[in-house]
Amino acid sequence: MEKLYDYIYYNSGFEWIVNLNILISLLFLLLILLLILFILYLRVYKNLRNIKKAEHIEKLTDFINGYLFDTEFEEAGIEEFRVNHVRSKLQKKVTTKEILVYSQNFKGEANASIKKLFFRLELDNLAFKEIASRKWYLRARGMHTISNMGIKIQESTAVRLLNDKKVEVRLQSLLYFIKLSQKYPLNFLYRLEEPLTIWQQIHIEDALKSYKEEIPDFSKWLNHKQPTVIGFCIKQISAFNQYENVEKVVPFLEHPEEMLKKEAIRCMRKMGNHESVDIVLTIFASENNTIKKEIIKLIKEVGSYNQLQALSYELKGDNEEIKIEYLKAEEHFLK
Repeated sequence: MEKLYDYIYYNSGFEWIVNLNILISLLFLLLILLLILFILYLRVYKNLRNIKKAEHIEKLTDFINGYLFDTEFEEAGIEEFRVNHVRSKLQKKVTTKEILVYSQNFKGEANASIKKLFFRLELDNLAFKEIASRKWYLRARGMHTISNMGIKIQESTAVRLLNDKKVEVRLQSLLYFIKLSQKYPLNFLYRLEEPLTIWQQIHIEDALKSYKEEIPDFSKWLNHKQPTVIGFCIKQISAFNQYENVEKVVPFLEHPEEMLKKEAIRCMRKMGNHESVDIVLTIFASENNTIKKEIIKLIKEVGSYNQLQALSYELKGDNEEIKIEYLKAEEHFLK
């Protein structure tokens, strides 16, 4: 360091500032060269990886088609393929992904055969390692694999992943509970400590549409500590026409949480509950525009013109948004 200092200030024949600029420029050129080499390395590595992946998929496709459809296929071929072609992490990952695709596209006996092949190739070991990983995307991928292959894991592990800090892991975990449940697909809600995101709610709704057993009673979770769970259950009470639970939703019409109040009003509207109109009229004046618009929509669909006129004082105010909503409702009654 001392020699470099002497060179810059005394021995180079140039002003020290010129020497410093030359050294900094050389340093930046070196860094640029290293960056270019690194980018080239990544490109070559990616290309080689894609070539290996394509070659493996081709072999795997031929192997699976032979396994499923060739009457002369020998069981010993499974072990041979596992030993020779399912060794590296890349091979295991690609094989798992392809088997999942086959599993989703085949039903009945073919689906059972694909799942049997999954275990014969010992790919379940990879899934178990992934759900125990510190990397969130591996945990999510592992849970996706396990739920689609119908593999049951320890309940404590499933609950821990259900409340994982990463929302993607939580999504795959709740799908695991739904897919592997025989009678109570939503009992995981009792164990849920994190909020339910909109994306998670969409996935649950989609899974319930294909659920063949009796749809659960959503009122069981109306006292949940997570407002998002309560809001979801109120929404599902109307979606599945659980009229027996209407009275349990009514108290939420006056709930301090805006989201729950809005879902309760929408629930009353979808289920045609006339009695709820008198309740919401008493709270109308103190609500914000979002709730006021929901109340007017409720009156429009299940209320009467006289009940709407009870809000006519809004036409004298400066709230243009509510005026427009009121006039739409009035037009509906005066048709």
